[in-house]
Amino acid sequence: MLFRNIVSSYTLLLSLGAFYYGSLMLSGDGIFADFPPEWVGVMPFNSWMSLALFGMIVFGLGNAGAAIYGFMKKDQKLFVLVIFLGALCFLCAALPIILLGEWYLPLIQLFLASALQMALGFIGLIAKK
Repeated sequence: MLFRNIVSSYTLLLSLGAFYYGSLMLSGDGIFADFPPEWVGVMPFNSWMSLALFGMIVFGLGNAGAAIYGFMKKDQKLFVLVIFLGALCFLCAALPIILLGEWYLPLIQLFLASALQMALGFIGLIAKK
């Protein structure tokens, strides 16, 4: 029960982070003022707005839904959802490396956050068996 609440809380924290960074991207201030020209035509997104909306919908709402599910239900599906969302974040973070051949500092943070999310999901699945 305690571990499920920890996993749900971490998932909720990731959801809040997705909404926070998405809102920063939508504001267009600071580092999000100009979209990198080398990304246009190579990456699937052509502006910070489309990237922000994708992140807020997929990772913000997805993690929020998983967190709410984890707080309300007491079955194993939470851990499968958490593993899926962590793997999706990991693959999306790897996309710039694959398409552009370059590493960016925020990718390390996304890799760590998604690896921790997947590890929590796997621990939850293994511990219940």
